[in-house]
Amino acid sequence: MKHRRAFTLIELLVVIAIIAILAAILFPVFAKAREKARQASCSSNEKQLALAMLQYAQDYDELLPRGWTAATADAPSRDWSNDVDPYIKSKEVWKCPSANQLAKAYGYSFWLATSTGRPLAQIDMPARTCLFNEIPVNVDRSMPWGSNNPGEERFYPAPRHTEGMNMGFADGHIKWLRKDDRGLYASGPWNLVGTWWQPTETSP
Repeated sequence: MKHRRAFTLIELLVVIAIIAILAAILFPVFAKAREKARQASCSSNEKQLALAMLQYAQDYDELLPRGWTAATADAPSRDWSNDVDPYIKSKEVWKCPSANQLAKAYGYSFWLATSTGRPLAQIDMPARTCLFNEIPVNVDRSMPWGSNNPGEERFYPAPRHTEGMNMGFADGHIKWLRKDDRGLYASGPWNLVGTWWQPTETSP
């Protein structure tokens, strides 16, 4: 009767080493694939938000949602999410899967977020105009403008997806941008150095 030869210690260590090497190779690949899936989900959320904002504009004389309204004796203050909420099907749309909070995952363009609503007619090039973008979760979602100024990290766009972020544009399309691309959107008529939320081309 033949007996099976047991693994020697050396052979066992070799097997363990091979498994460790494979794990080191494959785990980052799996992690990247998971992040790509989250990026796609975030892009889908942003698409729904962009369409909701444009639907709002169709219903309100071609005005985009208001960035905010001040509180009065009869009503509390409101931000753009209150205008957009009736046009979306789920609160989960507000959550980027790579963020750790439900609210405050997306920030409205500072140039567009007026208290009365920016007219669509004032946007000359919607496909190059930032509508909203991903932001850090510790700031107000209605107001961040994405300053690149030193010391203003809390206003930076949040590069949650493979060293980049999804951006919604005023024509309704969504685009992934590298974090270094954020400066490409800094050409508005503003005094703030490094502010990038402004569209690349706008009406006066």
